[in-house]
Amino acid sequence: MKSSDDRLSPVMAVITSLAEGNLHPLFPEIDNDPDLQAIVLGLQMLAEELIASGAELAARTADLETFNAGWVRLAELGNLLLACDTSSEAYLVLGRTARDLYGQLSGAVYLYGASRNAVALVMSWGDLPVVKTFPPADCWALRRGRPHHMSLAGAELTCRHIVAGTLGSALCVPMLAQGETLGVLHLVGGHGLGDRGITALGRRLAIAATEACALALANIRLREKVADQSLRDSLTGLFNRRYAEETLEREIARATRDGTCLSVVMLDLDHFKAINDEFGHDTGDRALREAATVLAGGVRSSDVASRFGGEEFLLILPGASLEAAVARSETLRERLKGRDLFHRGRHLPTLTFSAGAAAFPGSGATQDALLHAADTALYEAKHAGRDQTSAARAPEALPA
Repeated sequence: MKSSDDRLSPVMAVITSLAEGNLHPLFPEIDNDPDLQAIVLGLQMLAEELIASGAELAARTADLETFNAGWVRLAELGNLLLACDTSSEAYLVLGRTARDLYGQLSGAVYLYGASRNAVALVMSWGDLPVVKTFPPADCWALRRGRPHHMSLAGAELTCRHIVAGTLGSALCVPMLAQGETLGVLHLVGGHGLGDRGITALGRRLAIAATEACALALANIRLREKVADQSLRDSLTGLFNRRYAEETLEREIARATRDGTCLSVVMLDLDHFKAINDEFGHDTGDRALREAATVLAGGVRSSDVASRFGGEEFLLILPGASLEAAVARSETLRERLKGRDLFHRGRHLPTLTFSAGAAAFPGSGATQDALLHAADTALYEAKHAGRDQTSAARAPEALPA
C-alpha cells in the first residue's frame, strides 16, 4: 500500500512544474482515488486557462506594439506631409506610408474632381484590383460621412465600388478637412485574411492617418490655388503677363545653351472694341474666354499660352521654327473663326485675330527685341487687312 507522500508526489511534481512556468507538464493518470483525480483535473484546467491567457496577452502585446509602431509612422507621415510642396508629392508620401502600415492589405486613395460627380484614383497598392473611378453614391463612407467597415462576420452593406470576388474585410474612411470631403481611403483584405486583416486597432490607425492626410492635402491644395492664382489671368484662365515674361526669359536662356529653336506669336482680337460697344463688356469677356479656350486647346504641353493684356495674347513655342509658329497661328486662327458663338440668345460676329510671329535669335536676340519683333509683325498684319499672321522680318531687313 502506497504511503500518502508516494500518492501525492506526482501531483506535487505537476504543481512544481506549473509554478516554474511549464504549462505543458506530464499529468499523471490516477486510478482508484477520486480526490486526486479531481486535483489533477483541476490542474489540467488551470494549465489550459494559463495557456489561453498567455496567448491572449501575447496577442494584445503584439497589437499594442503594432499600434505604437503605427503611431510612430503616423508622426513621420505628418512631418513628411508638412514638407510636401505639391499634391503629387503628398500622394507619393501617402502611398509609401500606407504600404508600411498595411502591407498585407490592398488599398487606394480616391479624390474628388472639380465636378464633384465622381472620385478618381490617385494612388493604389497591393495585389487586389481596385476601380479607377466611381460615383460618390457607390461608397457608404462618402454617403454617410463616416468610416464604413465591412467584415466577413458582420451584416454591413458592401460598397458598390469594391471589385466583385475580391472582398475579405474592407474599410472606407472619408477624407474630411476644413468642412469639405476631399475623397476616401479604401482598404481591403483578401478572403485568406478574414477579419484579421482589419482589426479594431487597425481601424483606429486608418482613421488617424486619413485625418492627417486630409488636412495636409487641404493645406497643399490651398497653397497651390494661391500660387496658381498669382500666375493665371482670372478671366481666361491662361497664364498672365508676368508668368509669360519669366518663362520667355528662361526659354531664351535654354535655347541659347542648347542651340534650339524658339518662337513667339503675339496676337490680337480683331474689332474687339466694336464688340464691346455693340454687345456690352460681358460679351467682350465671353469673346476673350472663347479665344483663350481655342489657344489653350491648340498648343502643346511644353508651350505657354498667356493673356498679355486687354485683347492681346502671347504664345511661347519652345523648339518651333518661325515657319512652324506661323503655321500654328494660322491653324488656331481658323479654329477660332469656325466657332459659332451665341451669348444671351444673340448670335455674335465671327471672331478673328491678327498675329505676328517672331523667332529667336533671327528676329531678336533678347526678350525685348523678340517681343518687339512679334509686335511689329502683328501691326503689319493689322495694316494688311487683319485676320492673318505675319512673320517678323530679320532686323537687317527692317527699314531704318
